[in-house]
Amino acid sequence: MKEVLDVIQQKKQDFAKLKLFAYMQDDSINPLQRVAWAPCLAPFAMHFKDLNAMALRQEPTTNPIQEMINKHTYEDGRHWAWYLSDVEALSIDMPMRFTDVLRFLWGKETEKTRGLCQDLYALCKLEQDPIVKLAVIECIEVTGTVALAALCKLGKDLEAVTQRRFRYLSAYHLGVETGHVQGGLSYNETDDFLHTIQLTEEQTEKCLKCVEIVFKGFSECMDELMLYAESHTIEQPFSRSHVSQSELAATFA
Repeated sequence: MKEVLDVIQQKKQDFAKLKLFAYMQDDSINPLQRVAWAPCLAPFAMHFKDLNAMALRQEPTTNPIQEMINKHTYEDGRHWAWYLSDVEALSIDMPMRFTDVLRFLWGKETEKTRGLCQDLYALCKLEQDPIVKLAVIECIEVTGTVALAALCKLGKDLEAVTQRRFRYLSAYHLGVETGHVQGGLSYNETDDFLHTIQLTEEQTEKCLKCVEIVFKGFSECMDELMLYAESHTIEQPFSRSHVSQSELAATFA
């Protein structure tokens, strides 16, 4: 497993250089504008409920790796509720026609984000080997720590300007992430355990292929969020085709 973990760490370095993370920490930009991409994160944030419960979790099991994954899913699979709370705190929880909601969630603005969600689900649902699932989780955890580290300062800035508490888009979220699969062990204990796992040549090949797919998907997702932030304001978080100007005016009155 060491070879796979080393590749993940190498890819983490490039992932951390993406434009979105610098943008999120740029003090010259209004904190609310720095999170103008938040609506587009909905498919990803909400997807983890199903990914954990329906693709990663497998019960009952006698496999110790799968048991570790199962424990992880119960913790990681509930963070979507924090996202909903943060959307309310951002004052973008505005009335919309159901058809407009569907157009947005399945529109071009979230195309890459949905693609990432589909890839993650397919990789974990179709693969029966817990080792390969573990490699996918490690990619998710590593990319997550990069994004959440960038959100630590932004979360504080958001709380200062809104006088509201944030959980998903803040240091609170990073505080419950270890950077590894969460199986009831500390970071160091998990790290030591993962490095002792011996993979077959076939397992290594499968895991490395998954690493490539997942990092590519996450990078495209982050770039899509950045593009949205550059073309939308927090005062008008949805394009005109998704919500009327009168509704927007009423929300920010």
